[in-house]
Amino acid sequence: MNSILQGFILGFILVLPGMSGGTLLVIFGIHEALIRDIVKFNIKPYFPLIGGLLMGILASGVLFAMFFESYRDPTVALLLGCLLASIRAVLNDCPKMNKRYGILMLLGLVMGYFMVGDPVSLVDSGIAVPWWILFVGGAFSSAAMIIPGVPGSSVLILLGIYDTIILYIRDLNLVGLGIFALGSAIGIFLLVKLLEKVYEKYKGAISYYFAGLIIGSSRALLPHTLGAIEVLLFVAGFALVWWWSGVENKAQGSRG
Repeated sequence: MNSILQGFILGFILVLPGMSGGTLLVIFGIHEALIRDIVKFNIKPYFPLIGGLLMGILASGVLFAMFFESYRDPTVALLLGCLLASIRAVLNDCPKMNKRYGILMLLGLVMGYFMVGDPVSLVDSGIAVPWWILFVGGAFSSAAMIIPGVPGSSVLILLGIYDTIILYIRDLNLVGLGIFALGSAIGIFLLVKLLEKVYEKYKGAISYYFAGLIIGSSRALLPHTLGAIEVLLFVAGFALVWWWSGVENKAQGSRG
């Protein structure tokens, strides 16, 4: 598949909570080579992929911004379903629940619940977000994105900047996006190999804790009103990512 098209697809789905970019890289057959080249700082072969990625993020961000503005509750209902269904992929191939994992999951739930701020909604562009939050959000979301099964956008929801990034994309806020992109570059080049090693060593503990974070932070995507449309879109989002998680399981299985 053309690298630009691969990048566009990757960028487009990254905006959706619950969708793992790392798994898509596995499906495209470039995950292991990409990790090796990242460690070697060899990015020249991936310029077309990066170009497509940026176009996909822009297209998806503008599209979701439009829906957020006009149909806030149906949109967050769809995203809520996507986010909660991603737990299937996060807990894929993990050891069975025990007391230790249960405590970690509960801790993650509590932390996720109290870390998120107001429910997601496109805010006034005049409301400033501290630069370091944008930087940290970029670093950890991009590093997490590379790990198959881990949805990087969940980090943005947890930090309360998911809607801010969507707004920045829509308005082409180059300063905010620049800080976020700088953090993303740092995360990819300096954290991704470390996170992958830590994740492989402590996969069970990290996965259950992260699943708790997802459940707790999901309150940021609660609709203000609940009607038939919101319920249908929640089910649609849940079904989409649940199916996608099945694809992830097969992809990770073939990778192993």
